Amino acid sequence: MEENRVHRRVSTHTEVWRGEDGIFARSNERLSDLSLGGAFIQGAGSSIGSILNLRFRLPDGPDFITVTAIARHTRGGGLGVEFLDLSPDNRERLATFVDTNS
Repeated sequence: MEENRVHRRVSTHTEVWRGEDGIFARSNERLSDLSLGGAFIQGAGSSIGSILNLRFRLPDGPDFITVTAIARHTRGGGLGVEFLDLSPDNRERLATFVDTNS
């Protein structure tokens, strides 16, 4: 199978918070695959095309990354999401994390 990904990915396991109307709640879901373009969230359920507000911490970072994402596919009890609005600061933090850990 040909690889179609634009961004390098790194395996990580960190908790995900889901938000609505600016209020975020911790979930049992975990990020397990992360790139500048999106992530795979284990245990997540949502419809393809759904817009999600997410918050997560990188293992080496004290601050949350907050991002809006769109659900692109489901697979094996999880959800693949594409990031829609990473801030420049969060993009830089995420790029450094992926470069360091890939």
